Amino acid sequence: MKKISFLVFNFILSLNFIAQTPECGQHLITESVLKKHPELRSKVNELNSNFKINTVSVVNYTIPVVFHILHTGGAECISDAQILSQMAILNRDYQKQNSDTINVVTSFTNNIANVGIAFKLATIDPNGNCTNGIIRHYDPNTIWDPNNLSLFIYSWPRDKYLNIYVVKSIIGINGAYTFLPGTPVPPNCDAIVCMHNYVGNTGTTLGVDYRVLTHEVGHWFNLQHTWGSTNNPMVACGDDGVTDTPVTKGFVSCATSNAAICTPSVQENVQNYMDYAPCKLMFTNGQKNRMLTCLTSNINNRNNLYTPGNLAQTGITTTTSNCIPKIDVASSTKSVCVGKTVTINSYTSNANPITYNWSVSGPAIASSFTNSSLTITTTAIGNITVTCVASNTNGSSSSSYVLTALTTSVVSPGNYAESFEGNSLPANWLKLTNNSNPSIWATTNLAASLGGKSMMIDGALTTAGTNEILETPSYDLNANPGASYTLKYAYARKNLSQQDFFIAQGSKDCGGTWQTIQSINSANLSSGSGGTTSSPFVPAANQWKLYDLSAHPNFNNYINESNVKFRFIFMADSINGLSNNFFLDEINLNSAVSINEKAASVFLNVSPNPFKSEIKIQVNLLQAENFEVVISNLLGQTLCYIENKTYYPGKNELHLSDLERLTTGVYFIQLKSKEKIITKKLIKE
Repeated sequence: MKKISFLVFNFILSLNFIAQTPECGQHLITESVLKKHPELRSKVNELNSNFKINTVSVVNYTIPVVFHILHTGGAECISDAQILSQMAILNRDYQKQNSDTINVVTSFTNNIANVGIAFKLATIDPNGNCTNGIIRHYDPNTIWDPNNLSLFIYSWPRDKYLNIYVVKSIIGINGAYTFLPGTPVPPNCDAIVCMHNYVGNTGTTLGVDYRVLTHEVGHWFNLQHTWGSTNNPMVACGDDGVTDTPVTKGFVSCATSNAAICTPSVQENVQNYMDYAPCKLMFTNGQKNRMLTCLTSNINNRNNLYTPGNLAQTGITTTTSNCIPKIDVASSTKSVCVGKTVTINSYTSNANPITYNWSVSGPAIASSFTNSSLTITTTAIGNITVTCVASNTNGSSSSSYVLTALTTSVVSPGNYAESFEGNSLPANWLKLTNNSNPSIWATTNLAASLGGKSMMIDGALTTAGTNEILETPSYDLNANPGASYTLKYAYARKNLSQQDFFIAQGSKDCGGTWQTIQSINSANLSSGSGGTTSSPFVPAANQWKLYDLSAHPNFNNYINESNVKFRFIFMADSINGLSNNFFLDEINLNSAVSINEKAASVFLNVSPNPFKSEIKIQVNLLQAENFEVVISNLLGQTLCYIENKTYYPGKNELHLSDLERLTTGVYFIQLKSKEKIITKKLIKE
C-alpha cells in the first residue's frame, strides 16, 4: 500500500501551453501560500501519514454537478449544449465507455479501469429551488486570478455538489486547475476552474484536448500527475502513489513506442488521463481505488455526495421541472457620453424566458421594452437605472443595471501640458485603484523632469496585482487630428524577477470602455531609466524617458474623435507586489502644425527632430514674406528667436546651433507674421 500525498494546488496545462511556457506557476503560488501560512505544511504532512489507499468494492456512485459560467457577454458565455457535451465526456471516461480504448497499448489493455462514477447536473439548488445546474454570472472576474481565493463566491456547498467554474482566462495558466482534497483552503474554494475553450467538444472548444476536465476531476478525487506532485513533466522520474502506474517523467507527446525511460523494459503509461500527452485514454485500476478511497472518506465531506439523501436534495433522484429563468442585465460599458446610444443585454439561465419587460429610470429615452435587449440614448448627465423582468409560466426574476452619463466637455483642442506642479491632482484628472484601498498615485517633490513636482507611485505601498490608475481629462482630437501625445516616466525595478507593467489605454466614450494602446513590462521600463536596484528609486535628470504614445499604431483609433480620454496604469507584480518607485511627468498634447487659412502658402520643416544641439529650418514660400522665428517651451516662454526678416519665394534655410542648453523635453518652433502663425513641435533628446 502507498500513502496518498497531498498538494496545496494542482494545475493542468494544455500541450500548447507547456510548449510555450515551460515554467508553471503552480510551484510559485504553492510556495507563496506556504510561506504566508507555514501551519499548512503540518496539516498536509498529517494527512499524508494518516490516509491510505483501500481497495473499494465495485459500486456505482453519482455526483451532483453545477457549472458556474462567469462572463462579460463574450465567447466565454458558453451554451448549455457545450456543458452537456462535457457531461457526456465525463460519464464516458469515468465509466469506460470510450470506444478509443482499443488504441491503448498492449501493456495496459488489461488494466483499463471502469471507475464507476456518474456525473449529473443538479436540478435542485441549495435553497430548494429548481435549477438546470448551469448558472451564468455577469462578472469581470471571468479573467480569473488563481492567487485570489476570495473569487469563489458562487460555490454551492461542497458536500452536496461538484462546483465547476467556467471562465474566459486564468492568469498564468492555460487550461484548468483545482485543489487536491484535504488542502487547507476555505470550503468554497473546493472547486474546479476551467477556461471556456477547454469545456466539452463543441461550441468554443479548441479541439486540442477534450479531456482537460477528465484530468482535472481526477485531481479533485486526489489523483496526482503520473510523475508525481509537480507541474513539470519530462524533468525527473517520479511516483504518483499508485502501484500500477509505472514510475515516469511524464510526456507531452504520444511516444507510446518509446516509453520505457525511467525503468528499462518497463512501459510507461503515456495514455493515462493524468499525463500531459494528448492521447489520454484511460485510468488504471489502482487510480480507481485511489479515487474511490477519497470519495468514500470524510475528507472534504466527499462521502456525502453520493448518499441517497443528498441525491434527493440535489434533484438527482427527485427531479423538478418548475424552473424560473434567472437573469443578469449588463452592458459593455458602465458610463457613456451624454447623447450616446447604448445597448443593455439580458443573459438568462436556468430556464427559457417567455416574456421580457424593461423599465428605465433616469435621463434617457428608449423603445421596444419587450425584447431580450434594450437600446437607450442618454439625454443628460446622471445615473440611469435599467431593469428587466424575465418571466415564464413558473415565475419571474429581475435584474438591474446602472449606467452613468458623463459630461462631454473637453479641454481646449489646441496644445495641452500638465506637469503636476500643484499641491493636489489637477482639475478633471482622476486617480483610481482596482482594490478597496485608496489609490496611491500622489504628487511628489522628490523628482521632476520639468518644474519641481511629478506624479509618483510609492512602490513600498503596492500590493500583489494592484492596478493604480491615473485618468486624464477629455481631449478633442477631431479638432486636432495631427496632434502628438507624449509623456515622461522614470522607473527602476526592485529585482530581476520583478514583473511590473505600465499600461496606457484610451477611451472614446467618456471612460465607458477602455482599450490598451501600449503595455510596457518592467524590463523595458527600467532600461534606459533606473535599471535594477533594491533601494528606493529617485531618478536623476538623465533617468527620465520620453515616450511618444501617439507614435504607437493603436493611437490611430483615437484620431478624429471629438471626446478622447487616456489613462495610465501601474500594475504591480502579481505575486509579490512591493515594487520600486515609479514617476510620471510632462503629459503633453501638442498640435503637429497649427495653421490658419492664410498659412496654406507656407511649408515649415525642421530637422533633425528630435534634436540634440542644433536644427536646420526649411521654409518654402510661394511669395516673399516677413517672419520672426521663435522657440518656446510648453508654458509659452520664449527661449530663443531670430528677429523679423524677409524670406523669398522658394526654399529658405536657417540654422540654429548652441541648443545644448535646452533640457530634454518638448518645445515649439513658430514662424510669426502679422497675418499668420505656423507652429511645429520640437523634441529635444
